[in-house]
Amino acid sequence: MTQTRFTVLDETRRHPDLAEQIDRILHRVAPTVEETTNLPFPQEVRFRLLTPKAWRAETHRSRHRILARDIADLKLTPQDIDAIRVVLRITSFVPALVWPLVLGSTLETDDGSRETIIAPRALHHGGLLVDEPALHQLVAHELVHQIQADGQSGAVWTTYFPQKRGINGRGASTVIEGHANWADHQVTARLFGSPADARHSPKSWRYRAHMAIPGIQRLGPSRAAYEQGSLLIERAVAAGGTDLVNQIWKDPVFLPTEEETADPDAWVRRIEQGYLGA
Repeated sequence: MTQTRFTVLDETRRHPDLAEQIDRILHRVAPTVEETTNLPFPQEVRFRLLTPKAWRAETHRSRHRILARDIADLKLTPQDIDAIRVVLRITSFVPALVWPLVLGSTLETDDGSRETIIAPRALHHGGLLVDEPALHQLVAHELVHQIQADGQSGAVWTTYFPQKRGINGRGASTVIEGHANWADHQVTARLFGSPADARHSPKSWRYRAHMAIPGIQRLGPSRAAYEQGSLLIERAVAAGGTDLVNQIWKDPVFLPTEEETADPDAWVRRIEQGYLGA
């Protein structure tokens, strides 16, 4: 981590104090994140503060970047490609609905690196600007997402065609979010004496209004996915430490199946067998 450069860019030109605050938090949480996860850090960790409009545009570009990579890497039929393009057109409204609810999002850039984009107005609506532990939780959570990607040994987990890449898509989402959820709880418990929970931060009327939109919570990972994924990671760490957990980043064969997601002990037994046999 000593070689890692932390960069926080205020592209709104309105929140230099927040950029400085996030930079301080990054330097504070990074050693504990590294110790907790035992994952290597990339050369650069980059956070960008964006206006809601710019955040939506980056999210849109990311979705199309994923499809472009799938087209380049995979043997897709024209029907495959057209089907995803239809989905992207139909769901193009989603960023406008969810931006007040998304506190941070870690995306892949054009050069294959990762960065976290944050709309400060979303932090306002989510109550994190007045909740220091919750802001630490967010920064730690997204930092974990950046180092997860660095540990995936070239495997592509973010795709519209997981089956063509040998990935269990739901298992990947559960592990990615569960691991970050588990880690941010560990980090904030170390720093503040108990885990932070941004769900308890004071929400604005706009946040509550968007959260009340029918079906809005189905547009992203469910709370159950975070909690079940966190339980999977917790069981694996208890059984064999972070070395056992980090097997999953080296080979997607270790991602949990549907049955193992509901039976963490069965998943732990399988990755233990793979770890001992490696």
